[in-house]
Amino acid sequence: MAKISYRLVLGILLLFNMPAFAKESFEHACVTCHSTNIPDLEMIYFRYLQTHGSTKRSQKAMRLYLLNPTIQGSTLPPQVLKSFGLHPPLSPALLDQMLPLYFERYDVKKRIQFK
Repeated sequence: MAKISYRLVLGILLLFNMPAFAKESFEHACVTCHSTNIPDLEMIYFRYLQTHGSTKRSQKAMRLYLLNPTIQGSTLPPQVLKSFGLHPPLSPALLDQMLPLYFERYDVKKRIQFK
């Protein structure tokens, strides 16, 4: 009985803490690596928007690329891919958590200010 209640409490805590956990994972997994000499996350975001037109299509294209990285699926120039290589494949579960955070963080509409 104690094991069941412990697991239940732990499960509830993780469930309510999931957004914070996902954000911390995004910071650790994506931002840390891309803040070094690898192509900037903001630049990649804008290249996907330019190439695919909308946030929804960009998110779908990025998901497909990160599940199975190919030269054709990348929006980066060949010389950049030659320098850094293709991104390692990511799991669908990880992408389900990280892509919404990524697109929320770099959303262009939030940066537009009207007077």
